[in-house]
Amino acid sequence: MQVRILPSAKIRRKYNEIAEICWKTETPVFLTKNGEEDMVAVSVERFFAKEQQVLLREQLVDIEKERRSGKKDHSTDAVFRQLQEMIENYQLLQLTQENEYPEREEK
Repeated sequence: MQVRILPSAKIRRKYNEIAEICWKTETPVFLTKNGEEDMVAVSVERFFAKEQQVLLREQLVDIEKERRSGKKDHSTDAVFRQLQEMIENYQLLQLTQENEYPEREEK
């Protein structure tokens, strides 16, 4: 990942330039104050994508902790059966809906 480092004073004068860097390169811009790291600017899109990624990782860690503690879960076969039932029920629903309106013409 390419890192951009700019003085924080530049944000007032060159906001549009910094925003453009964030959006076009999809990389964060590190801002410094008195030569020290101070803030990081990122596009809203990238921020929320990272936020989702963090939340997903937290969920995976929680699931792994539960698995290691011996919590009962579903077998692969049970999950596959549930998915098959959902698919079959969906297909039946589609057939039922089509038969309810025989006057509709297919195009």
